[in-house]
Amino acid sequence: MPSSAYPPLRGFGEVHELGGIVAISDDTDRPVLSFEPKAYIHCVPRAGDLESCLDGYRIEDVGTGQRGYVVAPTVRVTLVVGPEEYRTGGLADLREFVAGHPSNLVILRLDADGQVIAVGQPWLP
Repeated sequence: MPSSAYPPLRGFGEVHELGGIVAISDDTDRPVLSFEPKAYIHCVPRAGDLESCLDGYRIEDVGTGQRGYVVAPTVRVTLVVGPEEYRTGGLADLREFVAGHPSNLVILRLDADGQVIAVGQPWLP
């Protein structure tokens, strides 16, 4: 996914998925994210329609249902604390974030095996 195709998160690296984390489970030997994919689509802002076309982009459901992603034990998490200000953490921070903010917009970075190695919360103006 090109960097122009998702909300900005400086230093995050390559993005593979954009969407909302619905839950994180420990039903297997590794944590699994339940994830609802979204699309970041270019649009033309129109008067009275600024909420659905923020800064020339809108976020839409992909309509493919939920996906499950295994989370690497060394997952890196980057969360918003203010406009373009972030804090980083690990798996415990991801669990806390999901518990308090289910379905909040995030971006995922995956390794070659499809495991989540980084979760970022993009700042949207």
